[in-house]
Amino acid sequence: MNRKEFLKTASIAAVGMAALPRFSFGAGGKGSDKIKVAFVGCGGRARGAIQNMTDADENIEIVALADIFDRQIQDFTSSTRAYVDRKKKGGADAFWKDYWKVTPQTCFVGMDSIDQVLKTDADVVALVTPPCFRTSQIEKCLNAGKHVFAEKPICIDAVQLRKIYDELIPLADKKGLKVLCGTQMRYHKWIAEAVDKIRSGDIGDVLATDCFRYEGSYLTRGTYNPAWAGEMSPEQVKFQLINWLGFIWTSGDQIVEQYVHNLDIALWALGKLPYEVIGSGGRSTNLSYPLQGDRFSNMHGHLTFDGGIVMNAECRQEFGTTPFSALEIYGTKGKASLTFGKQYFYDTKGKLVWESSGDRKPELICEHEALFGAIRGGTAFNTLKACADSCYVGIAIREASYAGKRVKCEFFRKKSELSLVPADLKLDGIKKLAPVPNPVEYKLV
Repeated sequence: MNRKEFLKTASIAAVGMAALPRFSFGAGGKGSDKIKVAFVGCGGRARGAIQNMTDADENIEIVALADIFDRQIQDFTSSTRAYVDRKKKGGADAFWKDYWKVTPQTCFVGMDSIDQVLKTDADVVALVTPPCFRTSQIEKCLNAGKHVFAEKPICIDAVQLRKIYDELIPLADKKGLKVLCGTQMRYHKWIAEAVDKIRSGDIGDVLATDCFRYEGSYLTRGTYNPAWAGEMSPEQVKFQLINWLGFIWTSGDQIVEQYVHNLDIALWALGKLPYEVIGSGGRSTNLSYPLQGDRFSNMHGHLTFDGGIVMNAECRQEFGTTPFSALEIYGTKGKASLTFGKQYFYDTKGKLVWESSGDRKPELICEHEALFGAIRGGTAFNTLKACADSCYVGIAIREASYAGKRVKCEFFRKKSELSLVPADLKLDGIKKLAPVPNPVEYKLV
């Protein structure tokens, strides 16, 4: 989505919130009718997403909940009610009655709980489950005629990637369904402005990019909580799903699961995809295997684009290290520095020529304004392609890093048969883990 499209969508969203008449647009859009929302996945990110949705548009109803674990549904309900109490204070009870339409009959638990949600009258299904399920769940929602909010990443392997590109993007367009992916920095006012300036030539022809995201911790629960999960082996599927951030098959590793945000901004600014990648990475020796998962704690990719542009992409999640996040884009006329907070442009002599003000509505709210605005207005809205592109590059870096190979990126788009998610997955089953990837043994498939 370019800036012109972004501003158009934002304008539609503003109209949807404030100025629509009190009637439905019929088949073309919801108008000012209540938009009915269901959540599949009720963990921590879901608890944030429902607040973001409500801040974006209070004229919604929550009609159904689903999760693998019943406890998640209970905690989600309690945290949402606490949020409403804080937000509405004296009017919380009246608002809750009009807003919370979940009943015991519309709460579903288990691996197939999404199938029950799709039988409800929800207009929008929010998919906030572990990433391993995202592609198949998007497919189910589109086939059921539901609009979708899908947290990132939307795919974690080559087979899922092709499913998104070749089947689900055209399916959503054909059905006129709206799909919002959770790469929310696309709705950051000043990053959108900076991207527009880069693509308009303010720093000249782009030569190179440095893209860093260093976290000061290993983003997983680490060791399991017996009070939550009971005593179990790390090779049990249930254990791995509870601690999904730590395992490759559940999360896609940090380069796909978390760093996709940084890749998304960089690729958006460059306006193109790389054709070749070489990478490296590893896992800190102070991380217990398999109790703390099997994924890498640091990863580094060198990407080559047409026109001689190169990008160094690095991410790290290791306890006790210094957090650092930066996107530096170097051009023939200067440099753009984009962080999640402030954005700066410099000329070739290092003189500051532009900076953002920092004042903006939170992008986590803006993204849902865009989705709800498109639903109300009946306008086209499908962000699967942009998110798939960022996942594609993340998958390519990950696989090149595991194998220690220089690889043409199109291999993962066209030829790779990599599929991480077992076809016969059962919650009470066993998922044996391979050793932590290393270039001596790891094979590209």
